[in-house]
Amino acid sequence: MKNTVGDFQSPTFLVRYTSFVQFPYTVKRSERARSLRLSVLPGGNVVLTAPVFFPEAHIQEFLQKHSSWIEKNTQKMRSVSVLPVSGRRAYLAHREKARAFIHERLVYWNQFYRFTYGRVSIKNTKRLWGSCSRKGNLNFSYALLFLAHELAEYVVVHELCHLKEHNHGAEFWKLVEKTIPEYRKRRTQLRSIQLG
Repeated sequence: MKNTVGDFQSPTFLVRYTSFVQFPYTVKRSERARSLRLSVLPGGNVVLTAPVFFPEAHIQEFLQKHSSWIEKNTQKMRSVSVLPVSGRRAYLAHREKARAFIHERLVYWNQFYRFTYGRVSIKNTKRLWGSCSRKGNLNFSYALLFLAHELAEYVVVHELCHLKEHNHGAEFWKLVEKTIPEYRKRRTQLRSIQLG
């Protein structure tokens, strides 16, 4: 999470939210914030964004009120890692290498499917590893270049199969399973990684 002009980062506090459990959190005061916003980052770090002059006592009450949500999501996000690459500079530096890699893998995997696809775009996406449009155009994150090879392969096959099945129904997963029998394992592994 990036600070904006006029923001300042407070120290990390240790706050008790039940009789037995404590968790660290960081308050980010922002002149642009109009209300409290709570987020849990990869690794389980809790960040609360608040208006500059919002009373500390009300922040404490807000955290206590949402303690169950915080506990649930910190446990979930502790297992999530972030790829050590992000930003436009990295995208421009690696885009063409990613394009060559993805085109090569599309050709390889499509020999098993024989699907027709349109434009292939390499993008600097923040959330999606890949996508497939109704027109048959394929989009991929350049960051596939930095995934474990078997996970990048899974993303390519996943999007190829969307050319025939534009959903995640049983027929779609049968198509994926045709070339990646252990797709469930790879899908789980991919969910534990976030784009930077």
